Amino acid sequence: MIKALLVDDEPKALKALRLLIKKHCPEIEIIAEADNITDAYKQIVELNPELVFLDISMPGGSGLELLERIQGFNVEVIFTTAYQEYAIKALRLSALDYLLKPISHDELKKAVSRFLNQKIKYDYSLVSEILNSEKLRRIAIHTQGGVQILNLSDIMYLKSDKNYSVFYLPEQNVVASRALGEFEKLLHGHGFIRIHRSTLININHIREYKKGKEPKVLLVDGTELEVSRSRKEELLHVLTD
Repeated sequence: MIKALLVDDEPKALKALRLLIKKHCPEIEIIAEADNITDAYKQIVELNPELVFLDISMPGGSGLELLERIQGFNVEVIFTTAYQEYAIKALRLSALDYLLKPISHDELKKAVSRFLNQKIKYDYSLVSEILNSEKLRRIAIHTQGGVQILNLSDIMYLKSDKNYSVFYLPEQNVVASRALGEFEKLLHGHGFIRIHRSTLININHIREYKKGKEPKVLLVDGTELEVSRSRKEELLHVLTD
């Protein structure tokens, strides 16, 4: 049985979800319910659920705040929300799944099935960073060894390695288990630009642009990176704007 916690401040929504789970997801055991993030956090610590169905918009603290507090816990989260404006694309990127209210039993079963089939740990702290992208200063990177928090200002560039991305920093390299395209979307508008199909660069680390048949950029640490012809004009526009 999968031990689950339900978190929602609306009694009707909580009851509806409880009934749906009992009727359509017999593999789930509801071990507790909460109507605020303070109680939910206590129950996660004390009861150690495997899965949390988490509402986002609640008085006294949002579900996103709870996500930040449980970073590193061995628990998966499925969002429940009544509002389309809660950046569904971002939730898909960073959460196990989401359910849009009113929740249908088919979508519920799909979300639970995804949990059973994959059981992948996601970087939940990315959610709040994405939804507050204008304030993005740090990024949580899921690696084989856990989760690393990187300051954007420290990241010199990223390189694609098949389905992985390598973050290059002055004193270390960090391998993240996501494709470069996903990080390009996340970091768009924060000083990062694609200069090659396999390279995303932090423009704040560029020292010089070198013209020629094979243009390159020279970074402040002496690293040279190739600039593809298709990306050259966009890079020059950003550098001279």
